[in-house]
Amino acid sequence: MRTAVRGQADSSEALLRRMAARRRRDNVLVAVLAVFAVLGGGHAILSLFASDPPGPSDDTTTTIVGHAELAGSFAEQFVVTYLSATAGQQERIGEYVSAGQQSALPSTARQVSDPSVVYVSREKSAGGLDVWAVTVSVRVGKAGATTDEARQFYRVAVSLTEGRLRALSLPALVQPPARGPDLALAYRSPCGTDTPLSQVAAGFLSALLAGSGDVVRYTAQDAGIVALQPAPFSNVELVSISSDDASCGAGNGPARILATVNPKSESGTAATLAYPLTMVRTSGQWQVRSIDSIPALSNPLAIVGDGDAHSSGTPGTSTAPPTTSVQIPPAKQN
Repeated sequence: MRTAVRGQADSSEALLRRMAARRRRDNVLVAVLAVFAVLGGGHAILSLFASDPPGPSDDTTTTIVGHAELAGSFAEQFVVTYLSATAGQQERIGEYVSAGQQSALPSTARQVSDPSVVYVSREKSAGGLDVWAVTVSVRVGKAGATTDEARQFYRVAVSLTEGRLRALSLPALVQPPARGPDLALAYRSPCGTDTPLSQVAAGFLSALLAGSGDVVRYTAQDAGIVALQPAPFSNVELVSISSDDASCGAGNGPARILATVNPKSESGTAATLAYPLTMVRTSGQWQVRSIDSIPALSNPLAIVGDGDAHSSGTPGTSTAPPTTSVQIPPAKQN
């Protein structure tokens, strides 16, 4: 009997201990929630229990790009229609913008040509409604004008709802996009014509552009580069080579170079071309691994000019390649 009573007492004491421990945990949770409520309001509390929002997906990106193209195309059509409309053609404008917009149209039509969408930005988004700001560039001149007119830039606000497009207001004539800053390139070392990098680059570009030699001789095995067919030029004159490799190929690489050439055709010299290349050394021989999509930039990125007032930069940081013209040497491997 005493054993049973003692067992019941032990069970009661254990239950009381568990209840006390649970109460302490509850008090701690309440205190934490109270702190969140003070710091961030109800949203902070709910966010503890809410799942993470879905990240961007390919479908979302495709949709946004598609909507941007729709808004841009609509704005381009609106600007061309509006600028070329004359008095008595208000119904044409009503296809794009509310009739409540007060507009005065000229009596003589203007010549509008060469439209181009130069900038698109999504300014607002709520549910299925997006508002886009679109800048359109056109040439506007008098009717019958034969000379090229300066480009003008017009901004239009466009709403997009379930594929339906509407301008929020009439176009606004705005400043053209500002000229951007110049970025420092990574090619700090000019390379002479007798350096390994210059010789391989010269032979490669001659084979690529003029069909002089086999381009495979100058490219890495997995480069996948083929010569342009038919060859667009009859000859290529190397202007300069600059590299991020101070030894210009005396080391083991890899190396990035910027090669500028003056191509020539049957009709004469064409405009200078620049090729950013990445080169590797395999079995003692330099080869072109890729024609890079952009020139190599300094790391970290650095601005050497503000766009409107170009400066020469800090001494020793100029990335301009040398201007001495040289003839491309006969194709050979180094």
